[in-house]
Amino acid sequence: MKVSAENMVDSFLRTFPRPFTSREFLDFVKHVGIRSASIEECEDFLIQNDYVFSLNNGMFITRCAAFSEKYFSFRPTRKEVENKAFVVGHRCMPFADYEVLSCHYSFIYKNHLLPKVVVEYDRHIASEFFFLYGEEYENQYIVSDPSNYGVDLVDTDFELPPKINITSVSLEPLLKDGFCFGDRILCKVIDWDSHQIEIFIDKANSNPFQINQKDIARENWYNELEKDLLESFETIGPRKSIEEQLAIVMYNNSLQLCVPWCGSIEEFFTRTKKIDFEPYGVESRIWFAGKEVPAFGKWNCGVFKNLKEELKDVENSSAECCLENAPDYIVDAYLKDYIAKDGPESADELTQIIEKIYPNFNKISAAERKVMLLHLKNRHAILCSKFNRFAENEYTSIRHKAVELYSDVIEIVYSLDFMGEDICNYPQQPLVIFSQLYSHLIQIIKAIEVEPMTLPKDLAEVSMSLTGMQDNFEYILGDLKEIIEQQKKNGFVVLK
Repeated sequence: MKVSAENMVDSFLRTFPRPFTSREFLDFVKHVGIRSASIEECEDFLIQNDYVFSLNNGMFITRCAAFSEKYFSFRPTRKEVENKAFVVGHRCMPFADYEVLSCHYSFIYKNHLLPKVVVEYDRHIASEFFFLYGEEYENQYIVSDPSNYGVDLVDTDFELPPKINITSVSLEPLLKDGFCFGDRILCKVIDWDSHQIEIFIDKANSNPFQINQKDIARENWYNELEKDLLESFETIGPRKSIEEQLAIVMYNNSLQLCVPWCGSIEEFFTRTKKIDFEPYGVESRIWFAGKEVPAFGKWNCGVFKNLKEELKDVENSSAECCLENAPDYIVDAYLKDYIAKDGPESADELTQIIEKIYPNFNKISAAERKVMLLHLKNRHAILCSKFNRFAENEYTSIRHKAVELYSDVIEIVYSLDFMGEDICNYPQQPLVIFSQLYSHLIQIIKAIEVEPMTLPKDLAEVSMSLTGMQDNFEYILGDLKEIIEQQKKNGFVVLK
């Protein structure tokens, strides 16, 4: 079977074992057949790719290279020892592939693959093995375990049943070698791409009243992790997930943290008083304990500055450039929604679509309006000629809900002054929820128009998600309008 260039690039990102430059990556992608790639495109691709870390000296490193052969550990609970099997859960975060369910990781002990067993747990105990994913996601990870096939959270109002299965890893070979409660399992990833992890027994101090050098070193490890996390909050802010925050910290400080005497991230959160899980919009992040996670800070002000400049570019650009500034899938979604309603092709209707996509479109000249209307008319004709009403029927309802919400959301995007000097003085949670909502909405529209195979088989789930997003938007809309009005009163520039 012929391997595609995309698959080869994916393999590179999952297996390349050392730091590399964008030039090396460009040479590779050209070698596998992507001849048109440029150095700038490669750099942008690598910076945005979740499998890669950007280094300070213009180098890049894959997660495979960053975390292979790096030590981490965890300590099985008394219940796990009694069950003769340990739960993987979140314990390999962030060292193993985060896109693979942890129940699919393989564990090697003394060159032998440890067998898997299914163990039933009380739902509250089960959740303790997954809390690093965030309270909002832990139940989803648990029911995604193949041993819970048939469990549907929708039927239980997104609550776990009283008892739940978890695919676990047998401890019996370790128990035969003297492993007991209180001992630690030391781990290192030996094949990141294949999710293979080698484990060792790290015996606890036989005298609990005596402190040895390893105990002191491990206590220092916990202090180091706390210090490094607190510093990361100041320098890189809240990342897009808890996992990414931990990944950056663990890699940047691997010489101090990825050591044989390491503690565990899981235990760290039972010890620290300075760091906790705090609400971040509809999600959660690890942050300063008891403090609100801000939407804005020195770590992302450049991002919002770029957004503001892009919006101003749309105002000042030609009609052709305006079309290019909106992703094709956004324009197509609006046009397909219009086509599905059997609307006649009229200049007034197409103009209304333009104004929904660009709330500030009235600022461009009448001549440029005509040019853009012509572009939209041509695109409408192309889509009409290809539109398969039978094939598109299942997407009609969710597409309509998505573009209706997008129209409301994009109006706020164009109205908020993200770079106002007082932006940090406003309530942060509505801004966080808004940014998350906008990002998720864009992903849904893109999936509908470009990647429908990535959508759930039951599109009712997407519809429910859009309804929840609409509710969240309406919940924060009053706060967002107050921010916009206050910015106007304070004399800051407001994008209209």
